[in-house]
Amino acid sequence: MPDQVSRKPKKQKFLQGAAILTMAAVLVKIMGAPYKIVMNRVVGPEGFGHFNNAYSIFNVLLTISTAGLPIALSRMISEAGALGNRRQIQKTYRVTLGIFMGLGIVCSGLMLIFAPQLARFMRDPDAVYAIAALAPSVFFLCLVSAFRGYFQGQQYMTPTAVSQVIEAMAKLIVGLGMVYVVLRVMHLGESQAAGGAILGVTIGSVLAAVYLFFVYQHRHVVLTEADMVMPVKSTADTARQLLRLAVPITIGSAGLQIFNALDTKIIQGRLQDAIGLTSRAATSLFGTYSAAQTFYMLPPALISPIAISIIPTVTAALTLSNFREARRTEESAIRMTAMIALPCGAGLAILATPIQELAYNYKPETLQIAGPLLAILGAAVIFNCMVSVTNAILQAHGLVTVPIFTTLVGGLVNIITDYVLIGTQGVGIYGAAIATIAYCAVIMFLNIAAMHHSLELPPRILQQFVKPMVATALMSVGAFLSYEAVRTATGSLKLSLLASVAVAVLVYAVLVYGMKIITWYDCQVLPKGDLIARLLRVKAPEGDTAD
Repeated sequence: MPDQVSRKPKKQKFLQGAAILTMAAVLVKIMGAPYKIVMNRVVGPEGFGHFNNAYSIFNVLLTISTAGLPIALSRMISEAGALGNRRQIQKTYRVTLGIFMGLGIVCSGLMLIFAPQLARFMRDPDAVYAIAALAPSVFFLCLVSAFRGYFQGQQYMTPTAVSQVIEAMAKLIVGLGMVYVVLRVMHLGESQAAGGAILGVTIGSVLAAVYLFFVYQHRHVVLTEADMVMPVKSTADTARQLLRLAVPITIGSAGLQIFNALDTKIIQGRLQDAIGLTSRAATSLFGTYSAAQTFYMLPPALISPIAISIIPTVTAALTLSNFREARRTEESAIRMTAMIALPCGAGLAILATPIQELAYNYKPETLQIAGPLLAILGAAVIFNCMVSVTNAILQAHGLVTVPIFTTLVGGLVNIITDYVLIGTQGVGIYGAAIATIAYCAVIMFLNIAAMHHSLELPPRILQQFVKPMVATALMSVGAFLSYEAVRTATGSLKLSLLASVAVAVLVYAVLVYGMKIITWYDCQVLPKGDLIARLLRVKAPEGDTAD
């Protein structure tokens, strides 16, 4: 079979794979932004509240189905790949696929059958249409996760990236199309429109699953006669190893989503019970908070590719006992996280009000609430992003139970802070944003403490943050001054916001170049690294290599 080797997925180095996934994440967010912005304008804060209440339930069941298994699958395939055992790669994938399908069927069924009860639990009975519309997507996303874990374990990130773009395109086109049909053609209400918008998510998951199936058919590992002599674990042993890795990760991730769902329930409950708002007023205020979270979640989406790419790369290095290479990858990931998260968080905090004024066209009274909400959430961005990366580092080292503990502690802090602050007169909905900072910061610091306690060569975190912090501070000054100057001179919101962003990007890019924040190792693991290194004038340290 002369084409066997060519059909093997092409391995991509850490930052190459992260770059591919990041580009996909940018495209996904570019398409996702008009989806949520337009939907928010059309269905209003109340309809957007229904949408996010449904998503809270969906995320819990999806996490139970897909959180741990893809990471465990990726890690086990990476280990087998580092040892050259292609037969074990195929065995691990097939066992995982069967487990995924079973979980998907069960969780989709539960979400569909108990949609009315779940909506009432969220204190939002009108969210039932959105919950029912989301139910089938859990099954298809289980299949999608199995394929993604298989390719990611071999450090081949392109299928994951393309499938994410397919999902986003379907959500945008089908979701907004259904909103128009429900409101303008069928003349139904906002709750039905929220269900129609979510139908795009379900269609997107179906199309992504179909695409990944065809990629797998053409690019899966084809075993040769030489592979057949390699030892392979039994189905039972493979499943046991998979579940030992996956169950703790799933518990931790599911705990996170359960806390998020409880958080949503507490926010709306406290707004009604302690502040005295009606159910509709509380849902509307929660919709304003959820709209601010749309921007808050943009930076973590750009960090997720880095976290995904860490696990197979670090696992492969650890399998070969190359602890120095593992730490270099981890430090590179942390540095890239700081480079992205710090300026994004600062930008959201500084430009919170004009961003939402332009995006959502809020009335002045709503904007007065929305601006400070996003500003507070901007401060939480760096903590949120570091949670993703530190969780991935711990999981790559096999410390899969640590994120369970840290998530539990952080979740309890979040719930307590929410309950106390939201019920405090003068704080209200702002308490939810403050609780987010406390929640993410607690998890991040506990993860860092665990790494320094357990890893043989823990990454040097503070060292990776110094230069990005200086660059971000200078960028923030430039962004603020340029916005104020242009707004005063022209009175134009669009022009002043555009000028501010342009100045911020230019100043930050110059500082990254001038301060040589990108290192030799970062350049070498990117495509055409030698050229990039020369352009950035980055010299290799004496005796250092990028192997």
